[in-house]
Amino acid sequence: MVFPAKPGSQKRPHEESELQMGTSVNGNENSGTEPCPKRKRQFDFDAHPKRKIALQFLYEGWDFEGLVQQTTTENTVERHLMDALLKTKLISNEKDCDFSRCGRTDRGVSAFKQVAALLVRSADKSGKFVFWPESTDQSVIDNYPKKEELSYLKMLNGVLPKNISVIAWAPVPQEFSARHACNMRIYKYSMPRANLDLEVDMNEKRVNTSFVREIFDVSLEVLPTRSSTNLPSRNDLIELTIKGSGFLWHMIRYIVTVLHEIGQKNEEPELVSALLNIEKTPCRPQYTLATGTPLCLYECRFDSSNLEWIYDDFALKRTMASLQSDWADLQTKARTIENMLQDLADTPIGSGVDLDKGLLEFTQDRPISTRYIKFADRKTCDSVEQKRAKLERKKISNNGSG
Repeated sequence: MVFPAKPGSQKRPHEESELQMGTSVNGNENSGTEPCPKRKRQFDFDAHPKRKIALQFLYEGWDFEGLVQQTTTENTVERHLMDALLKTKLISNEKDCDFSRCGRTDRGVSAFKQVAALLVRSADKSGKFVFWPESTDQSVIDNYPKKEELSYLKMLNGVLPKNISVIAWAPVPQEFSARHACNMRIYKYSMPRANLDLEVDMNEKRVNTSFVREIFDVSLEVLPTRSSTNLPSRNDLIELTIKGSGFLWHMIRYIVTVLHEIGQKNEEPELVSALLNIEKTPCRPQYTLATGTPLCLYECRFDSSNLEWIYDDFALKRTMASLQSDWADLQTKARTIENMLQDLADTPIGSGVDLDKGLLEFTQDRPISTRYIKFADRKTCDSVEQKRAKLERKKISNNGSG
């Protein structure tokens, strides 16, 4: 549908020809030389106070190449966030904003209450933890008018992609680090139930043993689908929730891989204890990562910091509307496919057809092997000591060749 242009939104025909001929609209001829471009006034950050804030934000990871900035792509969450901060003049440059993040996520992985902290421009000279740059002249400080704080959420969400939203902000002291101040990180991972045995032994002592990070709680919840009614269905979703002080790189997806094999009865539950025992298993067996898109860094907690989160009604409504739209899109597509699956499952098929194959391969992120190799029989990665020795030999070799 073509809408009529708003009055004044388009040039009149004679205006266009006059401009092309070098004649102004009011009829005055110019000298024929091109007009000098307007010089952009440089924004004076020293004329404004600053403060450190924590930003709580969400993103749909399947649209990005990860959280952290990379040299090979511009499509990372932090790249978009930095662009938004620069565009709104909340920071003068990336180097001096003292940026810290709570948890790193890989390509395809989402986050709900992710937290970052950084120094930004302020307008509220009497606000909590607000300070002035050392280079600011005293007369500027004395004459700065009393203002309300900047609408950080509106400013950032107005220029961020729709699948990244800042939910809240909180004033924090200058020494605050989003990474080091976080005392608990909560991850959620959902996967199809398929033929997984949910009655396997989830012994708390087994799962919670860790020599590097402390895991506080692990739980499984079944989310029934429409077709399952009161009976278990392969199309049900299982949601794994893991709470811990911190997690190593890929740790959650490795945990899911192990639990997935145990759920298929390819391995015994005791495998968890064996893998966490560095004396019994100093070298990790070689196995692949579970797929990344179902993983979400759901929440970062700062219980000892007493953060005072500040929300904005307009920003919250806008974020909820965007999420509802995405949810409706994905749910209606899933319903369409579920109808197809349900109908095909009711047709007569041979006994050799594996109805769980696609569901299992999705989580495993690889084809199902016709011959399963037990973890105990697999090749292993180098131990920490072996990696250090290789690195040392490489250093010696490089020094000798130089």
